[in-house]
Amino acid sequence: MGVAAATMVGMSAGAVMAHASCTNRPTIVNLAVSLDIYPAIQTVARTFNREDQVADGQCVDVQVTQGAPSTVASELDGQASLQGGSPIDAWIPDSSLWIDVARGYAPGAQAVQPTSITVARSPVVIVTSQAVAKQTGVFNAGANWSLLLPPGFGGPPASLGLAVDLPDPTDSAVGLLSVIEISRLLGQSAAGRQAFTKFEYSTVTTDEFNSAAALESFVQSIALRKAIAVTSEQAVVAYDRANPSQPLAAYYPTSASKATGSPELNYPYVLTSSSPAESAGAEAFGRFLEEPYAQSVIRYNGFRSGSDIPDDLPGLSGLSSQRLNVATAAAPTEVAANLAAWQKLGLGSRVLAILDDSAAMRAPSGLDGLDLEQVLDQTASRGLALFPASTEMGLWEMPNGNNPATSYNTLVPIGPLPAAYGIFSRREELAQIDLGITPNNNPMHINDTVLAAYKLMTSTYAANYSNAVVILTAGIDASGDMKLASLVSQLKSMYNPVRKVAIIIVQFGTVGNFAAMQDIANATGGSAYQITSPDQIAQVFIAAIAQRLCDQGCSGT
Repeated sequence: MGVAAATMVGMSAGAVMAHASCTNRPTIVNLAVSLDIYPAIQTVARTFNREDQVADGQCVDVQVTQGAPSTVASELDGQASLQGGSPIDAWIPDSSLWIDVARGYAPGAQAVQPTSITVARSPVVIVTSQAVAKQTGVFNAGANWSLLLPPGFGGPPASLGLAVDLPDPTDSAVGLLSVIEISRLLGQSAAGRQAFTKFEYSTVTTDEFNSAAALESFVQSIALRKAIAVTSEQAVVAYDRANPSQPLAAYYPTSASKATGSPELNYPYVLTSSSPAESAGAEAFGRFLEEPYAQSVIRYNGFRSGSDIPDDLPGLSGLSSQRLNVATAAAPTEVAANLAAWQKLGLGSRVLAILDDSAAMRAPSGLDGLDLEQVLDQTASRGLALFPASTEMGLWEMPNGNNPATSYNTLVPIGPLPAAYGIFSRREELAQIDLGITPNNNPMHINDTVLAAYKLMTSTYAANYSNAVVILTAGIDASGDMKLASLVSQLKSMYNPVRKVAIIIVQFGTVGNFAAMQDIANATGGSAYQITSPDQIAQVFIAAIAQRLCDQGCSGT
């Protein structure tokens, strides 16, 4: 008994000393986690810390902070600096997409060390309120990714008046996964690129719907407007638990193709420290996350476990009775390509527009008694309205109505559309000029004008903009102009795909030399279009914007 008592005293003293050691000198592991899973991981970390876990001979204390995965990725890959916080030792983003993004830069490739641990899973779902679902019948036939497309491009009919709220794909894994699925659905043809462009331009970009509170705000917002959105299964579970009398209508996207099913958030566990002590501590916590207790906490918070075992799903939203078809995971190259495509289409436009007011524009258009100039005026006005406030634009006329010796006249210099220009904004001034253009009899030198415009736009190229020369013309040139072959040769020599300036030509009528217009546009990775009605300009606008997704040789007509 005496030996046993002594042993117990010794053990107790050792335990007290170990606890004191853990309290005074633990290895601190700074863990950054996605906002939605933060409560669950915080609960697990508190238990881990209370158990005085040891790694590499040192006690470990895990300190959990929440951060948007896109922000953490930019800090780890060196594109942004830490905002006064401690270096990150481990990371749980909501998707391995962010690993691909962070490792796309040299610092990130060195710092971000993926493990085989999947902490949780949560499939992506399409949602709306029960009221909107009943009113529109949008889910009557289930759900697939075409529900997010605009009318005329495979989406629901315009008569439903249904908007699409999409979390910003540059900040949201749910948004980026949705974009990848839409891209897979549409393909890479010219028609697919145009549909993808219209999809981006017709969606409402939002913050994440990654919590019950965020989804409550969404439901409130669609009381007066009809909309659908994309979110995670876990967010729907959280919302339905908090709002049992007003559940969401939620559906897993389904498809006959494995590629276009329901993608999932997969919450990978990532090591990010170069310190052996912090790395060992982070590895110990990673193993703890795989234990039954931690996985039960994950499921209790509405996630599926890393092994894809869900907790009981509330039956209110209908998810419990649906079949889940998980989509094929996106490859790193697919992630990068779709993120780049979305960012290209989202660039502001910097445009030099050139209007044809030559005598050729007096020719009948064959449309409601209008001549080509009248069709051009209406087209220019409708086209101007399509450009967002982020656009910078200037305007030339050709030929120069005031001076026959020059091929063009600057009517409005390039600048922001919303900015003041005289007593009007630049947009208002351009609209007034568009409606007031009348044909003149000066000699038309299209090629000379195009070369001058291209030189100006390349010499004043603006990064983070889509730079373009847009020409609205009948396509009928006068003698004395530069030869077409010379212009095309010079354009090709000036063209720089890294600092791309595209030429977009809209030819009115069929009398002009459209083949020449195509040669001019194609030399710069641009495009040429023939139209006879102002109603066609919206389609041309989308097709021209879609050209941003093309490299040299991808140009269309």
